[in-house]
Amino acid sequence: MRFAGKSVIVTGGASGIGEATARLFAAEGARVVIADLDPAGEALAEELRGQGQEATFVRTDAADARDAENLVTETVRRYGRLDVLHNNAGVLVIGDVTTLSEADWDRCIDINLKSVFLVSRHAVPAMRRGGGGAIVNTASVAGKAGGRGYSVYCASKAGILLLTQCMALDFAVDKIRVNAVCPGPTATAMVLDLTNAPDRERARWASELPAGRIGQPEDTAKVVAYLASDDAAFVTGAAWVVDGGRLLTGIGQSTVERP
Repeated sequence: MRFAGKSVIVTGGASGIGEATARLFAAEGARVVIADLDPAGEALAEELRGQGQEATFVRTDAADARDAENLVTETVRRYGRLDVLHNNAGVLVIGDVTTLSEADWDRCIDINLKSVFLVSRHAVPAMRRGGGGAIVNTASVAGKAGGRGYSVYCASKAGILLLTQCMALDFAVDKIRVNAVCPGPTATAMVLDLTNAPDRERARWASELPAGRIGQPEDTAKVVAYLASDDAAFVTGAAWVVDGGRLLTGIGQSTVERP
């Protein structure tokens, strides 16, 4: 029960990696606030409460300044403190710089990168008041190696990696650790819903990975929980790759097949 008595926010917590992380935090004793625009977050919170765990859903657009502030305010109002923030809200937008619309570019940067800034700027003061905390940002192997058709997605995830380093330096004095996770191809709706034939995509990705399979949300959730826990008390400013060896192959981000 590494998170007994601790309050945790998970943005993008209604599905995928966020859902898996919220479940794991709750199972380990945390009071979890699931932040998402997807109403499935409420059903998840109800399910967790039915299992005797503490969970709350706060409808949140993490890329909206007022929603970001309200999320932290509501968490502290309900649970008295904030100990862990998992900045996980994200969207996958495909296209090169000649095919992307300006609206698509802004949407991807706002949801993936700006949301980390908006939620963190309210979370950090709350953590300071509590004597410290941990922030884990969801980046991607796409922030470390490019791929055809991933211009804005790679840019947003690379931005998260350097933002993570800056935040780690800025807030170490406050006993706030800041790290990132870099998932590779993972079986989430965000990824698979963009493909023409999900089963074929899974097989192709699996054949490219040394591990022989694509990731499951739980693979990344376990690393997030470690980085947020006291087990990682001497880890800050790091980017933990969870990709089944993808970056070792040197092939970068796999191109998504479109309909």
